[in-house]
Amino acid sequence: MTPVYSVIVVTWNNLQYTARCVDALLRTLPSDAEVVFVDNGSEDGTPAYLTDVARRLGDAAKTVFLDENLGLAGGANRGLEVAAGEYLVLLDNDVVVTPRWLEGLRECMEEAPRAVPGARRVGLVGPVTNSARGPQKVQNPPPFQPEALNELAAEHREAFRRRWAPSFALSTFCLMMRREVVAEIGGLDERFFPVGHEGADLALRAQERGFECMIASDVYVHHEGSATLSKAFPGAQGGLGAAELFFEKWRARRAGKTRLVAAYRVRDAEATLRESLDATARFADAIVVLDDGSTDGTGAIARSHPAVARYERTELPPGVDGRRDRALQMAAELAPDWILAVDGDEVFEMDRARAERLMQLADPHIKALGFHWYTFWEPTRTYFRADGALGAMSGYRMYRNEPGLRVARGAEGGLPGGGIPEMPDGCGRFTDVRVRRLGYDTEASRQARIALHGRPGAARVGAPPELADLASNTVTLRRYAPASGVSLCIIARNEAERLERFLAFLEPFVDEICIVDNGSDDATVEIARRFTDRVRVHRTDRLDLAEVRNVGLEMATRPWILSLDPDEELAHWDLPRVVRLMDDLDVHAYSFEIANHQKDGPPVMTIAVRLFRNDARIRYGRAVHETVQPSLDRHPELVVRPAGVEIQHYGFLKDDGVMEEKLSRYLEANQRMREEDPADPMPWYNEGLHLLNDGRDDEAIAFLERAMVLGQRFLSPRSSLAQIYQHRALALWQSMVAELPPGHPVRPTAEESAAVLGRITPARMLVGQARRRRLQGPSHGD
Repeated sequence: MTPVYSVIVVTWNNLQYTARCVDALLRTLPSDAEVVFVDNGSEDGTPAYLTDVARRLGDAAKTVFLDENLGLAGGANRGLEVAAGEYLVLLDNDVVVTPRWLEGLRECMEEAPRAVPGARRVGLVGPVTNSARGPQKVQNPPPFQPEALNELAAEHREAFRRRWAPSFALSTFCLMMRREVVAEIGGLDERFFPVGHEGADLALRAQERGFECMIASDVYVHHEGSATLSKAFPGAQGGLGAAELFFEKWRARRAGKTRLVAAYRVRDAEATLRESLDATARFADAIVVLDDGSTDGTGAIARSHPAVARYERTELPPGVDGRRDRALQMAAELAPDWILAVDGDEVFEMDRARAERLMQLADPHIKALGFHWYTFWEPTRTYFRADGALGAMSGYRMYRNEPGLRVARGAEGGLPGGGIPEMPDGCGRFTDVRVRRLGYDTEASRQARIALHGRPGAARVGAPPELADLASNTVTLRRYAPASGVSLCIIARNEAERLERFLAFLEPFVDEICIVDNGSDDATVEIARRFTDRVRVHRTDRLDLAEVRNVGLEMATRPWILSLDPDEELAHWDLPRVVRLMDDLDVHAYSFEIANHQKDGPPVMTIAVRLFRNDARIRYGRAVHETVQPSLDRHPELVVRPAGVEIQHYGFLKDDGVMEEKLSRYLEANQRMREEDPADPMPWYNEGLHLLNDGRDDEAIAFLERAMVLGQRFLSPRSSLAQIYQHRALALWQSMVAELPPGHPVRPTAEESAAVLGRITPARMLVGQARRRRLQGPSHGD
């Protein structure tokens, strides 16, 4: 009998995990399933164990023993070659499956196209788990308890029953594939040896052929997480080591694919359509127009415009599903690589060069691009609406053309966007491109929009969310900036490990990238030049990061500058807020909260200016711990405001040896700054922190007190001194509690003081050699 399921388990040593995986697998394996064991040349008894298991399973098992380690992809592909099932499942040997997991994945694969709006035919399905990168990881998973896992999975299945969602990528730790997918696109790409990005690559190839990748949130399994990988290949970075190969492959695969078709769906847009079409024609290869029953001259304008390749008129009544997809279909018939949905009153501020860059992004997962709307409120189109929903409009409008896309919801009763197909969470990125919205610039046009959708209090389905704003008696207007755009300015030194992912994330958002390399001896410069031609190598005789950063500022050409490091991250959902910060013509710079993540304990928060105008008055100062603050202080006419946005900094998570080398270089430069300008409080403060990190508290106190005297408004030395004295007070109270006998009249005070201080005193965060010494404990000579 041909099996329905083939479960392929690839192993390489780590017999204890394999045995645990197989025990759970055999307890949950249905009678119509087979198991294919592929061993990558184990030397710890795994082959003998698998041989015994296969003997007991009989015809329900197959074994493939390889003489060498071919990695995850090589082993999985050998298993796929002999697997006979209709549903092919890859399973890591450090996974513990739960009852009915196979049936749950299959149910999602078969039922999701009918249950999930916009879903195409499903080709790949994965479960959720405690340990995974990306959307398959559940939040705050409980500790692994083998005896409680099945009950936990059952509760999870009940709580998340039939909650299925498309995903931009899936991991291979537990992955079900339809046989026709493998037949059509092939197996895993073996270039990613030993492991890394195979699942992401497979998902992208499947999506290109019109297959959906789905997460079955009601199927929970336990995953140890890189148990074999971290032991066998510590340099593989937990599966991220092949990032460069992954980006390189997809960059080459999509090279030259930059055909863009704009899809309009319009009604009675005579007043604005020509201006909109003229603007779109500057960057689109072709335009299609679906006229949704116009009664004015809209049709004549569209038919006569030279950039319009296809015009079609529909008389379908509002709410009819067929019209939602027609504009999308019209555009897709012209075989574009990307489609842009446009309304008849919208002017996209984009040229052909920017459009081509957006269609050639390094991150191949990006399938949808977001823009930001500015709704003009008076006929001169000088001021835009800056409050309410109208003042914060951002959304996806440009998307990669793939087979089977359809509009699942929205646009039924109106015309916003002409219908946007559903896209999985995680595949969208925001640009900083502005869209001028012209159709609301008179009271008559606003009243017409209200009439189209009904009274604000009784808006019908499909009405835009900003409808209530149209009837508002009070509005906030802001002058429209004549120029916009942001330059990303970074400095780098030996950042090859993280630079590709860092730049790939921000590439869609910024207009240009300016990189100054300070003497890397790895692939940093090579990676940088894949993203931008604005790369400069600037070596300094002595450490002077302000000088290096100012070189980058001189390279920038856009009105605003965003200064970040490769070990820092902005959240994707904060990018529209960053765009709105640049709207205010009265502000010159914004300060961000920096969450400095530690190896032990919660992040330590600091504040720094990271977004500022491209203004010659704003430049970096200080050789290390460089900042633009001194230049802002010298020019009180420059307005600085808090951004209300947080930046995540992961630099302190680097190897202790790397951090120690960095601290040593910083200390030397800091001492030089202190000698050259003894009145500057910052070098005194930074050296005090270095002494504190080294455990030289008394010397640190002297430096911090000096910084406090020199900088009367400099609060950081006060905070550090307060923490030192809190630690000392806590230690004194704790020693008293230890020494005072029960019943002593002072003991209650000592206990209460120790308890209160213990709750409010933050732990001392150590880096570099200081942290290593603490982890190792005192030596015999201490």
